[in-house]
Parts: sequence; C-alpha cells; structure tokens
Amino acid sequence: MKTSTPAAPGPSAAPAPPAPAPAPKWAADPATTLAGWRATVRAPSPTPPALEPLTGAESGEVLSEEEELLRERHPRVRYHADLGLIRTSDIQDGERKARRLLHDYAGKPGPYIAIDSDYRGTGKRTLLHHIGIQHQQQREARHGIDDDRIPVVCINVPPLPDTPADWSAALASFLGWDLYRPDTDNRPVQRMKDFTGPAVHILRTRQAEVCLVDGIDRLRAEDVQPTFDFFDYLADELRMTILISGLGASDILREALTARAPALRRDSDRSPLRPRPVPTLWVNRLPAPSPEHPEEWARTLVSFDDKLRLCHHRPKSLLEIGETLYRITDGLMELLCPLLSMAAQAAIIDGTEAITEKGVRQAADYLDIVLPDDTAASGSALPEQ
Repeated sequence: MKTSTPAAPGPSAAPAPPAPAPAPKWAADPATTLAGWRATVRAPSPTPPALEPLTGAESGEVLSEEEELLRERHPRVRYHADLGLIRTSDIQDGERKARRLLHDYAGKPGPYIAIDSDYRGTGKRTLLHHIGIQHQQQREARHGIDDDRIPVVCINVPPLPDTPADWSAALASFLGWDLYRPDTDNRPVQRMKDFTGPAVHILRTRQAEVCLVDGIDRLRAEDVQPTFDFFDYLADELRMTILISGLGASDILREALTARAPALRRDSDRSPLRPRPVPTLWVNRLPAPSPEHPEEWARTLVSFDDKLRLCHHRPKSLLEIGETLYRITDGLMELLCPLLSMAAQAAIIDGTEAITEKGVRQAADYLDIVLPDDTAASGSALPEQ
C-alpha cells in the first residue's frame, strides 16, 4: 500500500467536520461509507468450506434445540447463508457497457447513466455496485492502492430529500464525518446546514470520478428538480460521472434533464424539443425458457449449482426442479437467492444434504413467498413469455 503524507490545506481550504470515533472491530461498515466501500472493493474472494458432513447428521432425525443450534454454527451453514447474487447476462452486459461509457466520459463534465429494470428485485443494486467495484479495482491496479484517492463514491437516496443539503449530508456520511454534535441537553444537532463545500473540496483533492446513487425511485415529485440541480453542480465541479439506479430511473432522469430546456426557449422557437439522451443499463427479470430465451434460466441455476457445498448434491440437479423454482420466484433474483440459501442451510441441518423440491417449498413457506396455485401441478409447463 502506498503511504503518503497529505499536504496541509492552505488558508482557504474548507474545514472538514471532526472524524467519528472508530467503530468496534466487529461492526461491518456498509458500502455507503468510505471504510465499508474500500473493504467491499478489496475483499478477497470467499473460500468455500470443506465438504465435511456433520457428525451424526441423518435425514429425518429429530434434533434437540442444543444440537440444532450447534449445527447452525457449522461453517457450511454460514457459507450458504450468503451465496451472493449471480452475474446474469444483463449484469454482465451492463458491466461491459459501463466500462466503455466510463472510459469515453473520463475527464469530461459528468454525464448521467441510468440503471433501470422492469420490476423490483432484479439486481439493479448489484449491477450498480459491481460497476463501482470494477472501476475502482482497475484504478488501483493501474496506480496502486492509495487511500489518498477516492475514485468512487457510493450513497443512497436520503429518506426525506427536501433540499440539496440532505444530499450533501449523504456525501459527508460517506466520507466518515461526524455530522452531529450534542447540544446542552445532550441531543444531536447537525454541525452544519450544508456540507456541500467541504465535501466537494475533499472529493476534488481526492480525485473522485464516479458517484453511485441508489434508490432514485424514492424521490418525491417535488424533490426531483432540486436533486438533479445538485448533481449537475457536483458533476460540473468534479467532472464526475453519476450513475442513478432505481425503478423507472431512466424516465425520471430523462424528464428531469429535458424539463430545463423550456425555461430557456424563446416564444419564436416552435420546433418540439427532443428528449435528452440517457444511457440506460437494463436489469430485468430472468426470462422463462422459451425459443427466444432458451438458456438464461438454466445458466443461472447452474451458476448457483456450482456454489453449493452439500454432501449429497448432484451436479446440475437444480435444473430438475427448474420449473418449480421459476414459478416460485417469477425470475426475480431477490427471491431466488434467499430461497436457495434457505433450502441449502436446512438441508445441512436436517441431514438431507441436497436441495429437493420439498425443501424448496418449505423454504418458500419459511420466507413467506406466496406460491402460485399451479406450482402444485407437477411437471406443468412454464408460463409463456
């Protein structure tokens, strides 16, 4: 790791709020903090645990509470609790397009890129984070790991974005600043009304290039214009590319960008305005097997299949219950990942050591996933696309 001593700020440098107290070692920082983001980017690939059966585990065995708790702590159970999402074709295609767009836009006043989908729970946040991780890893491979650089900023839409100052607070939180101080009654009071100046100063000196913004669909209608006024300023000041993720992100962004033009038009301008272009990366539901999409669902199941560490698991056996899995999840990664995770954990604990249709249905019931009526019909055809 590079070690460098940052230059002392000049008299005109904006002061940064005081740094927070260090978090306890057991606390995992989220990706929306600088420490958590760097940990995410630099985390080594997980090593699958050894395929060792649990001592005395037999299918159908009635377990005591003590024995069940002991088995829940087994390394393979913990491993299957976080299988991670799969890089589907949409995610791989989005990563490739984003690399090219970020390369084309490098050093130019920051354009926007939208990440959108046809439904919630398809993996938009996964793609958003993958793009940022890949971008920072490329920078660190080229320049070395240097904590004086902040190439990527990762934030979420604030719950009540009434003013741009809320966005500046989100940036300040990412940078690790302590936003609050106690008043005379020991109640938290925000140190500054607007952190924009100090945040922009730090991001400029630390060479920020990309800002990831998730949850844009949470914006209220009256907050859209102030939000994009703020990000326009941020992009122009920092020559930064802004990636916006959320359901309907492309429409929200296109309308916000196009709405500025009428205020500048003369009465004599009669030609209709063309909508502003918005490069969009789409992450949709996984399609059911069909002549148009014969392999996508099968490839996804095989990718999950390769991650499983179950003693009685047969390679590609998830394909045998592929129709049931599709009907339960409707092609949503938001449902498929926890369903297979829960089924795998239960299979280890109860000694089955394989994912079965019965185990999948039990996992769906545990997760409160409503099963379509036609899942009861064995071997029924998948819905037409």
